[in-house]
Amino acid sequence: MTYFRLRDIKTPPFAYVVNKEEAIHSCELCQMPFAQPQETLRIEIFTTEAHAWESRLKGRPLMAEEWLIGDEVFRNTLEQHLPGMFECTDVEIVSWLARRPGILATEPTDILASKDHPGKPQYFFFRPRQILAIDERLVNSFPPISCQRCKRAIPEIPLEYQRLPELSGEQPMVASLEHFHMEGYDYLFHENILPMIKAQFPEMMLEELAPETLMI
Repeated sequence: MTYFRLRDIKTPPFAYVVNKEEAIHSCELCQMPFAQPQETLRIEIFTTEAHAWESRLKGRPLMAEEWLIGDEVFRNTLEQHLPGMFECTDVEIVSWLARRPGILATEPTDILASKDHPGKPQYFFFRPRQILAIDERLVNSFPPISCQRCKRAIPEIPLEYQRLPELSGEQPMVASLEHFHMEGYDYLFHENILPMIKAQFPEMMLEELAPETLMI
């Protein structure tokens, strides 16, 4: 058994968090970030495919920096197929922008055209409710450093090693990896639900976290 992590969403469209620096809250001592943003995410949605792009967005996932976002239709689909597995929090969409084909980047005043969005649909960001611990072999090989301020014990794992989850005991269908937020391990999907995820959300780009890559 293994997990697949969400690396990105096929684009366009694109989504950007305008207040990313303010939203990410890190421990003052160890500098490791926390999973929960400390303020409402303010997001800009942008595309280079202006024709009917808003209708194609309905019910589809987007990545806004490190956060998975989507509208109410997407939220309902997640709840239907993965009931109770995600927390969802309102985000603020500050602008809908489209780049007109043929406009040069040297003409910044003409690059972006505001798109009035009828109904102003509500968007949310999603976070798995469950957390997976780090693989015990990694913890034993790279002992954690306990932070006196945030009270977390975070293994010093070199970059050449994947942050692999512990696969013994309970294996939730969706989870985030303990401690390593904003490093690409916030959205882990169990292999048992991979066919459903690919069928429902083909734009999700998933990467296997293979245990055999752990060479210690």
